[in-house]
Amino acid sequence: MHPSAKATKQARDPRYDFSTGTIPVSLPAEDSIDHVPLVVDLDGTLIATDTLLEGALRVLKQEPRSLLQLGTWLVQGKAVLKAAVAHHSPLNAETLPYRPAVLEFLQAQRLQGRKIVLATAAHQSTAYAVAVHLGLFDEVIASTDTDNLKGRRKRDALIQRFGIRGFDYIGDARADIPVWSVCRTAYAAGHMSSVPRAALVDGSKQGGSFATPRADLRTWVRLMRVYQWVKNLLVFIPAFLNHSIDLTSLKSVLVTFFAFSFVASGTYIFNDLFDLESDRKHPRKCKRPLAAGEISITQGVVMAHLLLLGGLLMGASIGLVLVLCLLTYFALTSLYSAFLKRKPVLDVITLAMLYTVRVYSGGLVSGAYVSPWLFQFSIFFFLSLAFVKRYSELRRLRYQRQFDAPGRGYRLGDLSIISQAGIGSGMIAGLVLALYINAQELQRTYPHPHMLWGVCPLFIYWIVRVWLVAHRGNMQEDPILFAFHDRVSYIVGSLIVAAVILGLTPYAS
Repeated sequence: MHPSAKATKQARDPRYDFSTGTIPVSLPAEDSIDHVPLVVDLDGTLIATDTLLEGALRVLKQEPRSLLQLGTWLVQGKAVLKAAVAHHSPLNAETLPYRPAVLEFLQAQRLQGRKIVLATAAHQSTAYAVAVHLGLFDEVIASTDTDNLKGRRKRDALIQRFGIRGFDYIGDARADIPVWSVCRTAYAAGHMSSVPRAALVDGSKQGGSFATPRADLRTWVRLMRVYQWVKNLLVFIPAFLNHSIDLTSLKSVLVTFFAFSFVASGTYIFNDLFDLESDRKHPRKCKRPLAAGEISITQGVVMAHLLLLGGLLMGASIGLVLVLCLLTYFALTSLYSAFLKRKPVLDVITLAMLYTVRVYSGGLVSGAYVSPWLFQFSIFFFLSLAFVKRYSELRRLRYQRQFDAPGRGYRLGDLSIISQAGIGSGMIAGLVLALYINAQELQRTYPHPHMLWGVCPLFIYWIVRVWLVAHRGNMQEDPILFAFHDRVSYIVGSLIVAAVILGLTPYAS
């Protein structure tokens, strides 16, 4: 349980004394108090993340060119690296993913009068920030600017402070084996179901465990955001509109779909890695595997690289043109995540371009002609949907009584201008569609182009309805995903398809 949630639960206790802010408890008898201190590790044990890696990511996010500087610090030693990272990017202890079982055990032990000690290889400024936030620890032992308190160094420091078998210890990794071997009772946390046998020597006892299940397939699917792959169906649009679908082009477009899906998932993971702190403040994003600590930062980095490599290899199997499209998509996404998403208007234009790149790529690999009409329609249509996304985010913040969007460049006062720009973009997309239907180009493709005029009111109805849903606060921030779960969208889509089929069908003579 998070400390704030624990405090709320305590405040509801009928014994709660509002004048002192405590619950009166009967202290255990002196002979029942365990006088052996309980020592707990931080990274991976008390919290489900690595503070050094998170700090390094924050440094890179603040200054992408600092990668070389991180390497310079590392060459000088791990202690120097931790100190420099902690100095350049201080930790926000309030947002860390604490392990509820470990935290509740510590709270229970403290209520029984036991001494609780935080001993961590994290820098002392990080450890003190956690200690101040939780208010649980009687003592903090941590790395300094010159001493990296890990493994044997932590063991020696604890022996010097409490003596052999003079403390109990909760750890989570093989680096804790030297400490477990000299403690009285050893506890395992994180992904360890028990303390390794190698650590239980010369009188060390096996204590309880606070094991966390390893990530299953469902967790990895959530990390990759497979549900977002529906957006990549846009690569099929040019081939369908040009009625030029054969087995070869279908195979190429299908590979393009998976290539974009893999690259997109890789960029999603990178984005999550750099947005850990802001995601943990979000009511929905805080449940993402990286933000919640269900998947480690190291695992996330490895998976992101594998997905990107897999997507590019798929692109290479089609040709250089697809590789260039994928690299363009990745570059735009990276620029968006690192910089543009905090720039008003530029962010939504970039999102619209990312959707349009998918459409354009589908036309290139299938050999289908991407007309200027389709390009113009895509820009204004996806621009409108991008504005819907921002509008929905701001409406949610208004209900939370926040004035600014964290990590964005918008304020609540921008709601009206965003809605006007978004609805206007949608109407322009409808106008482009109407002009296309009336163009000579269409007359040569469809035997009965007048049947397509029904598409225009259907499209206008859908785009206005999307904005109406967003205005009422019922849009879950992503209108494309909303469309794939919306019955009315399926009905409108079916009617549009029917109109296209009627336009293509020649009348019997």
